[in-house]
Amino acid sequence: MLQANKATVVTGFHKNTLEVRKMELDYYLMVFDKLSSISSLLAGFASSALMVGIPRRDNPYLVTLFLLSTGSALGAHLLVVIVTTMCIMWGPGHALRGEDASYVDNAVFILDTTKTSMEKFFIFGLICYFTSSILVVWLLFDPMGSVTVSVIFFIILAWLYCKSVRIAKKLLPPKFVSGHVKFNRVSNLGHLMGDTSSALHGDNVSANFATNI
Repeated sequence: MLQANKATVVTGFHKNTLEVRKMELDYYLMVFDKLSSISSLLAGFASSALMVGIPRRDNPYLVTLFLLSTGSALGAHLLVVIVTTMCIMWGPGHALRGEDASYVDNAVFILDTTKTSMEKFFIFGLICYFTSSILVVWLLFDPMGSVTVSVIFFIILAWLYCKSVRIAKKLLPPKFVSGHVKFNRVSNLGHLMGDTSSALHGDNVSANFATNI
């Protein structure tokens, strides 16, 4: 009876720590899903902008800058879509079908580092997209209309920046806490219970099922 209770406590502790890590895993998958959805939309807009007919009489430097910004926006958002999709597909499988619980920690660590880099590419692509939108106005419309649209764009961008900074200050904590619990993992439950043969004496029940929990 005592052996069974001790085994229940150990396995219950490991199960609860994995539940905490699963919450982190679900959070990263949600972030990747949102980034993928928005980036796919912006990548579609950027690819459409590349098909806009540019008059030959325009400034070649302005045309070159437009193509660079539009191509950078398309490439950055496509990168975000592809990488986040791969993380959504393979991240849970790595954590679920790994040999032991360390695979869950490894999956969360990989998703955390990937999330940081994908957010940077997303912001870069967003800046390039807005730059491309302003340049295409100067390429296609008269100066008065271009100035009007540019002023509206800059007002919206300033409002968006202020709103984003305010939300980030309100919601982002000053320090992030990981769900990883530092402890010595049980390599074999039978050995922990005092059974060096990896089987529980008297019951003929193998403890190998609990290896590397």
